Amino acid sequence: MAYSIRPLVSFERTLRKLDKQIARRVIEKLEALAENPGIIGSSMANLPKDLSGLHKVRVGDLRVFFWVDHRKEEIVPYVVDRRDIMYKNFYRGK
Repeated sequence: MAYSIRPLVSFERTLRKLDKQIARRVIEKLEALAENPGIIGSSMANLPKDLSGLHKVRVGDLRVFFWVDHRKEEIVPYVVDRRDIMYKNFYRGK
């Protein structure tokens, strides 16, 4: 059973900054997850409350962060960026 993909504006903004080939790889990875949502692992731990339930997937040096709504059967991409930048932003202030 395939899930739909409903990207947030923040994801679209960061995706546009990427090289076209890399952006295509990110989209292909999300489509693969949407086609087979059973391969999505558990959500990340120790995040601020507003990011609760966030998942991640690796695409080369990048990390794609997204939420999964199993009830609505959709994947909601949040943002994509380099690993070092994203983790520094997520855990700042903890």
